[in-house]
Amino acid sequence: MKNLIIIISSIAVIGVGLIFGFRSLVSHIYNHVDCEQFNIDNIEVRTGIDIPAVSRVECNCNEEKTMKTSTFTLDSEKVQLEQYVLRNNFKVSNGLYENSGERADTRWNAILDLETRQLKVTIEYL
Repeated sequence: MKNLIIIISSIAVIGVGLIFGFRSLVSHIYNHVDCEQFNIDNIEVRTGIDIPAVSRVECNCNEEKTMKTSTFTLDSEKVQLEQYVLRNNFKVSNGLYENSGERADTRWNAILDLETRQLKVTIEYL
């Protein structure tokens, strides 16, 4: 009986540790607003837009770290654009596909050009 309690307690402690560790990592990614680390992950967590396989990335962040613009060239061999547009709720606007929104601490605008396969995401950290 004592061994069973030790095993169950150990599993519970490990489970709680994993949950808090995962939440801590997500929080770190969410708060990392520059172009150096977790750029794609930060964009995905803040906007809800999936960034698929890319062949090229350009990122610029202003000095105050209040705005970031990232341009991704999507990998033409790995990404089916029609499905990508539908999955990420892009709407047609002036011949381009756009997804924008705002949260309490983030405003974003994403523009996808199907011809050049470029996705440009601008995030303003409020």
